[in-house]
Amino acid sequence: MSYISELRKYVGHRPIMSAASMCILYDKEKGILLEKRSDNGLWCVPGGGLELGEDQVDGLRREVKEETNLDIENPQLFTVRANVHMVYPNQDEVYYTDIVYLVTEYSGELKPDKESVELRWFDLGHLPKIMATQIDYIRMFKEKIGE
Repeated sequence: MSYISELRKYVGHRPIMSAASMCILYDKEKGILLEKRSDNGLWCVPGGGLELGEDQVDGLRREVKEETNLDIENPQLFTVRANVHMVYPNQDEVYYTDIVYLVTEYSGELKPDKESVELRWFDLGHLPKIMATQIDYIRMFKEKIGE
């Protein structure tokens, strides 16, 4: 059982703080990899909450592997943002510190897990509806590479 799931037994849906590692996984040929969440139907970048005592890069690798079946290499720190507020469909409330990486090196075959209904590469000029908490990260990335 995950740290957050265990904590929820005691605090219910009340707000908690957590750290999350996520990545903008970009391939010049394919575009940006996004996953369509099974809980809210919105698209997001791969990643998720860190487990108690977990290193942020190890957590990123674990989350990306769980959600996409891909192994990533050489994640580069892109940005960190605190106070990212999320209320999940089940009413769990979290204030995240998001640690966002850029990843361009990966291997493996795409395969979604239970958290996602679809994985897809998107051209940066034709993106679907992105989770509000991640729109700025993708905008910043597009500016960085001149899109």
